[in-house]
Amino acid sequence: MNISFFDDPLVKGLYPLTLTRPAADLRIGISKISDKWKKALSASSIGYKTQPYLQTKFPKTNADLYINGRLLPNTDLVLAFQNLKNGEQLESADGIVLGFKGEDAQSKRIFENDFDSIARPYDLFLKAGDYIRTDMEGMKSANALHPSVTVLGDYPIYLGDGAQVMACTLNATEGPIYIGENSTIMEGSLIRGPFAMCENSVVKMGAKIYKDTVLGPSSVVGGELSNVVFQGFSNKGHDGFLGNAVLGEWCNIGADSNCSNLKNNYDGIKLWNYASSRFEKSEQQFCGLIMGDHSKCGINTMFNTGTVVGVACNLFGSGFPRNFIPDFSWGGSGGFVNHKLDAACKTASLVMPRRHKEFNEVERAILEEVHSITSAWRNWER
Repeated sequence: MNISFFDDPLVKGLYPLTLTRPAADLRIGISKISDKWKKALSASSIGYKTQPYLQTKFPKTNADLYINGRLLPNTDLVLAFQNLKNGEQLESADGIVLGFKGEDAQSKRIFENDFDSIARPYDLFLKAGDYIRTDMEGMKSANALHPSVTVLGDYPIYLGDGAQVMACTLNATEGPIYIGENSTIMEGSLIRGPFAMCENSVVKMGAKIYKDTVLGPSSVVGGELSNVVFQGFSNKGHDGFLGNAVLGEWCNIGADSNCSNLKNNYDGIKLWNYASSRFEKSEQQFCGLIMGDHSKCGINTMFNTGTVVGVACNLFGSGFPRNFIPDFSWGGSGGFVNHKLDAACKTASLVMPRRHKEFNEVERAILEEVHSITSAWRNWER
């Protein structure tokens, strides 16, 4: 079976994360949504039916089955897709297209059971712990932890090949812990599960990491983290607190930067919604930072509760910057100017090879399009 993941109109609710990738390429738990479906349906290949400017990086495939990229697999949904006939479309009771078989759907079937999906960026950290548990089902590690490691609790701990873990505390009392291949946990670190770190990631000395945290591949973290999802290739390598947050790829958080994840009055948090171009109440009491790909902040940066930072921003200076920082912004609490496209691309060309990735014309074309389609929110340009 070949699967293609399509983006529906609600994918805009996941901006800025889905400005640079299809929804199915988002990491939730250990693996990406696309990988979960590929495993659940034993698919031989996957592809994407996404925005034209993303299509080169995320190519199409000759698909037998098309699945909404915001959906997460469960037993009932997998069975429904397996039983779908050619020319049939599967819809939820409220009219959301879940998927279809064949290019031209002539009839529809209503899926009346419960299903899980993502609609807003904070869904990624809210669901992180559950999907770490799901992704680790059936995993067995052939590698033993170093005797200097203190282990608490009975949930499983998976240690990948080549991982270096010494003189730290792994607390698996509340959930499992996944340590990917060639990853490193330095001495003095305190980690509580559910927790996942993917291949080639590093936890620096003395880090304090609370449950439901995910480090995508080649991420480097230190300081204090609580319920944070790194998509991958991003750094928060120094002291400072980051909680209830999602970081895209190629982000960097400067030393001693901090983010509020709870308002002083304990009220619900409003977050910027790109789809409606306004702040909307999220019904979340805890929400820190949402940061798009290629964004950076300097040392001692302070983020207010529920701050949304777009793609390719460069932030610095004292004080709290605004709660929505549009894509390609340069500045801080004192105001912003346009982060020039060429400057952002030059930085990316220097950063990505550090993780053995190439900043090529495909990557540049994506940033060029994001710069164009987000210009309306950079109101200082008008």
